[in-house]
Amino acid sequence: MLSWTIFLPAIGAALCLFAPKGQVKRIALATTLATFVLSLFLLPTFLGGVENPEATFGTRYGTMHFVERATWITAESFTIEYFVGVDGLSFPLVILTTLVSFLACWASWNFEHWKVNKGIRTYFILFLLLETGMLGVFAALDFFLFYVFWEVMLLPMYFLIGVWGGPRKEYAAIKFFLFTLAGSVLMLVALVAMYFQSAAAISAAMTQETLRSGSQSAGIASGYVLGKFLTGGTFDLIEMATNDAIVQHFASAGTTFLGIKFAPIMFIFLFIGFAIKLPSFPFHTWLPDAHVEAPTPISMILAGVLLKMGGYGFLRLCYPIFPSGGEAWAFTLATVGVISILYGALCAMAQTDFKKLVAYSSVSHMGYVLLGVAIMSAEGFQGAMFQMLAHGISSPMCFFLVGVVYDRAHHRDLNRFGGLWLTMPKYGTMATIGFFASLGLPGLCGFIGEAWVLIGTFRAGARWDWAYPMAVLAAAGVILTAGYILWTIKRVYLGHPHEDPDHDMPEATAREMGILAPFAVLCIVMGVFPSQTVFNYCNGTLNHILAMMGTG
Repeated sequence: MLSWTIFLPAIGAALCLFAPKGQVKRIALATTLATFVLSLFLLPTFLGGVENPEATFGTRYGTMHFVERATWITAESFTIEYFVGVDGLSFPLVILTTLVSFLACWASWNFEHWKVNKGIRTYFILFLLLETGMLGVFAALDFFLFYVFWEVMLLPMYFLIGVWGGPRKEYAAIKFFLFTLAGSVLMLVALVAMYFQSAAAISAAMTQETLRSGSQSAGIASGYVLGKFLTGGTFDLIEMATNDAIVQHFASAGTTFLGIKFAPIMFIFLFIGFAIKLPSFPFHTWLPDAHVEAPTPISMILAGVLLKMGGYGFLRLCYPIFPSGGEAWAFTLATVGVISILYGALCAMAQTDFKKLVAYSSVSHMGYVLLGVAIMSAEGFQGAMFQMLAHGISSPMCFFLVGVVYDRAHHRDLNRFGGLWLTMPKYGTMATIGFFASLGLPGLCGFIGEAWVLIGTFRAGARWDWAYPMAVLAAAGVILTAGYILWTIKRVYLGHPHEDPDHDMPEATAREMGILAPFAVLCIVMGVFPSQTVFNYCNGTLNHILAMMGTG
């Protein structure tokens, strides 16, 4: 089931390669819809279905579902596995990915009306390969496989921006590629170092057991139980997080890399790689350019899914495997999160380009994710997870709202709009829901995550003195967000229509309303029923991770 969900878009890409040009759009849309429907079949297991006892990886980590495991690459000293599965951390993000991909593919339906009306086959092939890469990242449980999917995702996005983007598309695409590649290099260094240190941990555990038992065979048997690999380390992310020998070796003061304690430096290597994708200050500068130049559907994917991979990486790799690194860098990460919140909001307030405003708002909103994970508490982790999912709904909706008016006006200058609610009442209603959800209005999805992070940060004051001022500054970001969102609504949707004889502003089409409606419904449902839509699925896994870290 899970492998079909991951690779169905790649199969659709192969079909697009050989299909008649007139059928490519239909095949791509049908493929993304089928992938979304297939991903929904994962849902019953998380609604109380029977758990697979073979999928339990230690009482500390909880349960993985739909686990598929097979040897992929073998060598004399290591084994790389095709190892995938989903739990409460990855399952909601898989559903988010398939939904946003389907709606973004539908948003690409007017491809022929873009300035670059060629390469439709290549566009949709790359689009579908991108979806497979994104789904693979969220499902992979082998670090090497995770890294492969991470890199597979990079190239399609580079070409989708660089070929079908705006006037500065090449610059934006290269900037995106270089930033992401820099993070990937640090991730690769961490991958190799973690593999060899896990091998050292397993070897040391085997030696200790042999000396204690006085039997080489007993030591080998114990080593196999401890590490599963006799001649090398492991790329297994679950093993790294739950194997006592590996956990203790990683956290040991005697384990170093470049003369620095292993856990803190590996944590920061992984953090930088994921913070670039999140994005966090000061690694955010690729984001506004990429968003502004990317086609609207690609901006939807970028905001709705790709940014979430940064937060997912924190929760899947950084904190479960290197909790001591999280402790060591807690103040720094919280500071970066608060700076991202305030800086992103102030930059958004200064913009006159509608799309760039929404792009900088993403920097601000994702700052709450970083602050939530930095405080290492239940409220923080839960708030960060909810914020990722809520932003994954409201942000692509806002980018599509910008795209709708850009298709009509052929500009994004906020000062040249006005009164759109009078000429486009259905569109204006959807815009109100989307931007108020982004604002964090109670009753809509944007409120819960921010509130949980702020509550968690205030409560963390009992543990860290610096948490109180961080909470106050982060709360100030809510005021700044309200300022630029309300000012935007006033300039674009209220008042008298701006006189522009060259372009009329007809009402949103049925296709456009069909794309906006699911986002609007989810903005309301997630805001009113946060437990039934998010927390019931996520909290069990998040609590297990916190317990592994010793903070549950």
